[in-house]
Order: sequence, then structure tokens, then C-alpha cells
Amino acid sequence: MSVPTTADADLDIEALGVVVRMTIAGLPPSDRDLLGEAWSGARPAHLRSPVATVAPRPHFHFDATVADLTTQVTHAALSARRGRLWMVHAGAIADDRGRVILFSGRSGMGKTTLMSRLAREYAYVSDESVGVTAEGGVVAYRKPLSIIDDVARAKRQLSPRSLGLRDLPDVPLRLHAIVALDRLSDDAPPRLVELPVDEAVAALAPQCSYLGELTAPLQTLIGHIQGTGGALGLRYREAEEVLPLVRALFDTERAALPGAIALNVPLARNNRHRTDVHPFRRTPVQDAVELDGRLALLTRAPDDQTTVHLLDGIGPTLWLAADGASFDELVTAAVETHGAPDEGDARASVRQTLDSLLDVGLLTGPRHSDDHG
Repeated sequence: MSVPTTADADLDIEALGVVVRMTIAGLPPSDRDLLGEAWSGARPAHLRSPVATVAPRPHFHFDATVADLTTQVTHAALSARRGRLWMVHAGAIADDRGRVILFSGRSGMGKTTLMSRLAREYAYVSDESVGVTAEGGVVAYRKPLSIIDDVARAKRQLSPRSLGLRDLPDVPLRLHAIVALDRLSDDAPPRLVELPVDEAVAALAPQCSYLGELTAPLQTLIGHIQGTGGALGLRYREAEEVLPLVRALFDTERAALPGAIALNVPLARNNRHRTDVHPFRRTPVQDAVELDGRLALLTRAPDDQTTVHLLDGIGPTLWLAADGASFDELVTAAVETHGAPDEGDARASVRQTLDSLLDVGLLTGPRHSDDHG
């Protein structure tokens, strides 16, 4: 298949289902050729209008220029797809049937090294960002891989082809499994472990891009986790040791977890007018989901930063009851739901939990209370 071309000074890149154009007229022809080779795995099959244009910044060494252009392309694609895809900082591979395993992890978890090994047997989808549709379809981002050159002791941006990685299958891609990476420092054998949904949310949410732009962000995240049979944790040290686990995971059809659609939690119950001098009230949240006795809340700050809070113990009861309740009413709600504490005083436990909720901005109300609330 021939790749469509634009002007010699332009390089179109397919990233997360959109096209980003590199304008590289200021680079020497040899550097433009090197860029074209590095991005050969991400060229669009058809000419399309770009959603953004990026260009080299002046005074950069060539290797730094390539890395910087990669960052610009990534940010442009993420911005263009915000609110439309669940996007995760992750690597991913696909089998011949188009089933995709997503490996999410913070920087330093070895995603690029792992993908450069696994994608010799399976198709390379990305080592940076993966986009997932509401229906579980996956869109690729086959960017160059940043590999350390042992001779030059510098990172090189290398194409999937130059590393011997496999092309995508000619079938639609669909999410098969979600794996959270946990790099080990000891010699323990690699293993895949089932993650409870709340632990999976805690591991994945910080790696999501523009999560708060989705209409129901927590429901979307949890829906994908449950729809793939629950997230897994991969605890490993060396990429070479992971391949047998991945083969077994592709050989397993994992059924969706019961209750794949998370339940909405009512965000307000303003059916009565309170006259309390110091009532406790919930602050607005963008999404709230119940998880087996725990409560996941997503808040969004004015600077668009999102935070996922996981409440347990008496925290969910107090947050749900704080629709204009007094301190005494919250103590009653906690005792009625959970019983009196085996040790200590219920009022002290409620006060401590309320202070924690106030500290993170999930409630408004007084930060101290007498015996009458």
C-alpha cells in the first residue's frame, strides 16, 4: 500500500484517529528523510485534513528536535480527541484478531521496553497513548519508540519497522484486557494478579488524559474495567519474562464482571430547607460511583485538573448524608449504618472523617464542633 504524500516540507501523522501535520521545511533533506522513516509506522492511509500543525523549534539538536516533535504531536492528538475517547498513558499490542491488551503505567514502568519485546510477536499499537471508544474499540498511535543507543548513550526515535515490530492486523481493534504495570526490583517471577475495581481505578485514573472531559468519566473508566473482566496487575522485572503470561492472556476469554454499568450516586437531595447555623454540605462533583461499599468521586478544579477520591469506612455514609445535615445528624447516620465503634467514641470518628473530607474539599462545613453539632 502506498502512503499518500503532501508537500516535501510536510509530514502527516496518524495519531489516535486524527491527523497531525508536521511542517519541517526548515530541516535539511537528510533530516526530513530520517523523520519520515521514524514515523513510517504512523502514516495515514488516505489524505485527510489535519486537526493541528506542529513544527520544529529552533536551536534544538536533531535528536532533541525529533523528541520534541513527538511531544507536540502527542499533545495535539490528545487535545483533538478530548471528550470523545477514553485515553490512557499506556502501551498496547494486538493479536491477529484485533484484540488489544493495554498496559498502563507511570513513567519508569518500562512500557517502551515491554512493547519493543512483545510487539515482535504481536502487533504494535502504541507505547505512549491508547484511545478507547465507548464501545470498546481501540485507536492506535504507532509513534516512534524512544530507544537508548548504547554506543552514543543517547535516546533515538526509531520506527516500529526498524525494530522488527509487527504491523496492525487488517481488522478493527477492540479492547481485550487492561493491565496496570508494577515494576519489581527483586527476583520474584512475573505474575498477573486480579485487581479489585477500586484498586484498578486508583491505578488507572492518574494515567488518563482529559478524563474529566468525558460525560461520565468514572462510569466510563469503570465500565471498561468491568467490561474486560476486571483489570489485572502485572508485577514483573524483565520484559522477556512477560511473554508467556501475555500468550496465556490472549488465549483466555474473560467474561465481563457483573454489574458492568456503574450506578449513579445522587449528587444532591435538596428536598428540605435547613435552618442549621453550620450545616455540612457536599461540594459539587462531576461523577460519583458506588463500588462495593466504597465510593469513587471525581472532582474537577477550575484549572481543569481532575482528582479521583476513593472513600471507604464511614466516609461514603457521611458524604451522602451531608445534604445540609448537622454534626449530630451525621453521627446518627454513621451509627445507624455502621453501628457503634468497638473502640473509641463515634463522635470522634465522625469528626476525624469529616475533617478529612473538608481538607480535600469534598464537603463544606465547620472544622470543629461541640456536642450539639
